[in-house]
Amino acid sequence: MCCPHFCSVPPPTTPEPTAQASSDGDQTPDKSKKKNRCFTCRKKVGLTGFDCRCGNLFCAIHRYSDKHDCPYDYRGAAAARIRKENPIVVAEKIQKL
Repeated sequence: MCCPHFCSVPPPTTPEPTAQASSDGDQTPDKSKKKNRCFTCRKKVGLTGFDCRCGNLFCAIHRYSDKHDCPYDYRGAAAARIRKENPIVVAEKIQKL
């Protein structure tokens, strides 16, 4: 960088991370680690878990929406998708003679 004999302006220093900040970084992945358990019965599901549209993970028994009282509105989502994909078609008005 710059030698103190030739330069009167000290070089900019960067703050070093403290030990507390690095320990917080180590704890963050542990808290965000996803548990592979059924949301209803808390059974470990491993790789065979099923993600529902409500955002939870379920075992093979509780994977269907009627088995875990799913709050997701399937009917409303399907209706919105149909409205989006099928625009309203309006015919031109016929002129009467």
